[in-house]
Amino acid sequence: MTFSDRNAAYDLSLFEEEEEQLQPKSEAQKSIVYDINRERRKRRLPNVDPLAAFIALSATVLCVIALVAIIHGQAQLTELNQQISDAQIQLTELQSYYTQMEMKVENKLGPSVIEEYAKNELGMKKTQSFQKEFISLSEGDSATIANGGKKNFIESVLEHLDNLWGKK
Repeated sequence: MTFSDRNAAYDLSLFEEEEEQLQPKSEAQKSIVYDINRERRKRRLPNVDPLAAFIALSATVLCVIALVAIIHGQAQLTELNQQISDAQIQLTELQSYYTQMEMKVENKLGPSVIEEYAKNELGMKKTQSFQKEFISLSEGDSATIANGGKKNFIESVLEHLDNLWGKK
């Protein structure tokens, strides 16, 4: 095997650019001169449809706007959640303060404090059994009319109309 046969497995001609031979179809086309490089550039440039480009640009802008709106909404949601958390912490602190104040008021105005004040400051004592007097309510049940037989406004108006029109 020689040195020139070692590269026989690789066909490098696939990577070389070939010059295209345009075949004129008619006698009028034979006289037209073609610039091969210009034809290649024309083929390489994509044909851009203005409507498709506008639609693609509009869709891109709408996607960006939607993405910005979602990010903005998430930022607002995070901010509001933080405010709720702060308010809950403040509520817990105020409830604890309320409980403390309620305990202080109960200590100052509880029954034992009032009893001590009555004994020491006012000189009062607890009632004794000889000071108690019992009342008997066994005379019988009775009912009384609340308005004492008075007529209400509508009844008095109807009675007045009856007296005017019919009953004499």
